[in-house]
Amino acid sequence: MPVARIGLMWRGERGAPMLERAHVMLGPLFAAFAAQDVDAEAVVYSDDAVEAVRAELEALDGVVVWVNPIQNGATRVRLDALLRQVSDAGVWVSAHPEVIDRMGTKEVLFATQSLGWGSDTAIYRSPKELAEGFPPRLGRYGHLVVKQARGTGGNGVWKVELNPPWTVGIPGIDAPVFVQRSEPRALTPLEETTLGAFLEDCGACFAWSKSVIDQPYQERLAEGMIRAYLVHDEVVGFCHQWPRGLRTPGHTEQADTLSAVPTMEDPDAPAYASLRAKVECEWVPGMKELLGLSMHELPVIWDADFLYGAKGDAGEDTYVLCEINVQAVWPYPPQASGRLARAALERVLASKHAPA
Repeated sequence: MPVARIGLMWRGERGAPMLERAHVMLGPLFAAFAAQDVDAEAVVYSDDAVEAVRAELEALDGVVVWVNPIQNGATRVRLDALLRQVSDAGVWVSAHPEVIDRMGTKEVLFATQSLGWGSDTAIYRSPKELAEGFPPRLGRYGHLVVKQARGTGGNGVWKVELNPPWTVGIPGIDAPVFVQRSEPRALTPLEETTLGAFLEDCGACFAWSKSVIDQPYQERLAEGMIRAYLVHDEVVGFCHQWPRGLRTPGHTEQADTLSAVPTMEDPDAPAYASLRAKVECEWVPGMKELLGLSMHELPVIWDADFLYGAKGDAGEDTYVLCEINVQAVWPYPPQASGRLARAALERVLASKHAPA
């Protein structure tokens, strides 16, 4: 008899083909669970099968979830309600919706900006706040990155630039601006519009996202993004990526990196030693304190994406947090599967033996 039954869940069309695909995609994780005498089971979620999925989950001891906040037009509203219910019934859930609300949306960039990974970040919780607060900041910086709180794959991310040459001041709603939408796999054109028209379009985000943040644009974007993967508060791997979203079309110096292939690397990769030390020893402990999270409340697999900031006084690299992903972290370094499986089993066993 297995020591525990743990589900691995994602959204898709229910049926045998999707179950088979899961075993291919997460093969190392299924093997890692099997090595610990854990019965790992694929669970396919669909909004039109909530009760069937509930029955599957209630027969398990825990579940690790890979479902994007927005996927093919569907949100996680019904799924998160289901996960809260099965968690209350004793099924361990990673990442729990309450944890997602605290660290898994773009609001974390505002809440933790005082840490060394932060940048000057503003938050807007209504179209009115956006209309009042965004123009002065755009006038100060000249260009800003705007992000809806909930999104994935560049959904709801824009770069907004005042039409150069610009002078510091508060632009009016008729001010011409260039807007570039983020698409992770394509260079997107700059679209000329007015500040008022952009604010109106962005205002539609609040119905689902609830908030919008802005940050200064990072000028070293062409040098790529470093993704740090974590199990709870331990770094388990890195990946240097070169996302295309928000990169200016036509810059010839970007040609080589546009075709670069991301490579998963071990947590002790020398290139990221200083970043790992910052993440594990300063930034994640600081985030836990600010957000009121314990180590075991952190997901068993999550990642933090870092852009290169301005060079330090001695020429060293600095890093700026771009986003935190907790809802659908895949692919991740396959060599981290053993650590992920052990952490999940530890949490399931602790949950089963916790006092009622």
